[in-house]
Amino acid sequence: MELLILGLILWSVAHMVPVVAPAMRNTMIGKLGEWSYKGVFSLVIFASVALMVLGWRSIETIEPLYDLYEIAAFPAVVLILIGFVLIAASILPSNFRRTFRHPQLTGFSLWAAAHLALNGDLRTTILFGGLLAWSVATIFLLNKRDGDFQKPAKKLPHKGVMVAALGFVLFIAAVLGHEYFTGVALGPTS
Repeated sequence: MELLILGLILWSVAHMVPVVAPAMRNTMIGKLGEWSYKGVFSLVIFASVALMVLGWRSIETIEPLYDLYEIAAFPAVVLILIGFVLIAASILPSNFRRTFRHPQLTGFSLWAAAHLALNGDLRTTILFGGLLAWSVATIFLLNKRDGDFQKPAKKLPHKGVMVAALGFVLFIAAVLGHEYFTGVALGPTS
């Protein structure tokens, strides 16, 4: 369990430094150079994900803390699909950014919340509860740091269709590759 928690802490701290300590980030970029900073940041994120995976796999599956699968399955799938669309909105310019100030973090929050609802075992609750707490806290801190939301200029409507299509493709890829990449089959775990 320690590895899982360490991975979550490392992930959160690495992502929070640019948000709450931009001067520290700028100092690191000044000393390392931008590409070296990005390389170190990427290695830290990779290490945090590796710790989370190793930690999650090292914890024995025990009786679930809760079981919401029956009532949460359909809404969770919808939330995950919407989450992927919002993540796509952070990649491609569209009018989604006029409504969602932080589409990637909002999509990530929906994805984590849905997984939390679907899986009530301790290790998964720690993993997705931690990731949900990080993403919601980051949205809050970014909003506090950046002040009032300035909506970007309107984009052509077809850009939204492209975002939705990319989100759907990402969703289908995640569904088809879920067991291969995570080692966990989709469906009820108990």
